[in-house]
Amino acid sequence: MGEMIQKPDTNPVIVALLNFFLLGGAGYFMMGQSKKGIISIVGTIVLGSCGIGFIIPIITAYDAYLLGQKLQSGESIGMNENGLDFLNAIFKD
Repeated sequence: MGEMIQKPDTNPVIVALLNFFLLGGAGYFMMGQSKKGIISIVGTIVLGSCGIGFIIPIITAYDAYLLGQKLQSGESIGMNENGLDFLNAIFKD
């Protein structure tokens, strides 16, 4: 499964807001999921050129919130783990 991330000081609200307001990926960087952050930011920019880029920050904000809750409770997450199951089609380990 790869390297596991443990950051019990993660604030789920902060990582969700970072993803929502900063191109859908900044919160992932804060949690240590840099690959997801890069993919999310690129996807937001690409879809933004089509006029639907606002969708990714909404989805990734909720995903980051769920993962942030896991980290805050002391659990570990994988480098590409998702809080929302349908994202497994995009972010795989």
